[in-house]
Amino acid sequence: MNAFTFETVVTADRQLYCELPASFPVGSTVRVTVEPIVRTPVAGDCESTLRDPLLDHYQPRTELGRTLIELRQAYIKNGGKLMSADEINEEVRRRRGG
Repeated sequence: MNAFTFETVVTADRQLYCELPASFPVGSTVRVTVEPIVRTPVAGDCESTLRDPLLDHYQPRTELGRTLIELRQAYIKNGGKLMSADEINEEVRRRRGG
């Protein structure tokens, strides 16, 4: 039996992202246990406060993907706030006068 452990980030809309390896048998019955992980930032570790959870499970494969990740990281580093899908929809609605 194969066992896999993975960590993921819960998004604002409470969704999880998980991709199993190709070797995982199709049609298998699996058990998923959800357990919050509490991480304590190390004192003086600026990177821990600027950590981008997206990069825990996603590595870009193309030059465009790498560029977009760099832009995302620069935005976060400069105080940018990431928004959920609902927040983005609300922002678009507001900008369109709705």
